[in-house]
Amino acid sequence: MPADGLPDEAAIIAGAYAERLRDLFKILSEAIYTGEPERDAVVRFRRGLVSARRAYAATLEALKDGG
Repeated sequence: MPADGLPDEAAIIAGAYAERLRDLFKILSEAIYTGEPERDAVVRFRRGLVSARRAYAATLEALKDGG
């Protein structure tokens, strides 16, 4: 934690990214459990994963540019 007592922005972003990945996994596992074709569930998971990675990278880049 920085000296000002506020949480580190990068740590907050990393936590949000981890939370999103957990959500994506839960959605995938629930879809498979309920009988959705695995291929469709995996395609949706991958699409969400790519989006999350892009958002994570863009956010970290914005922190670098703004810091």
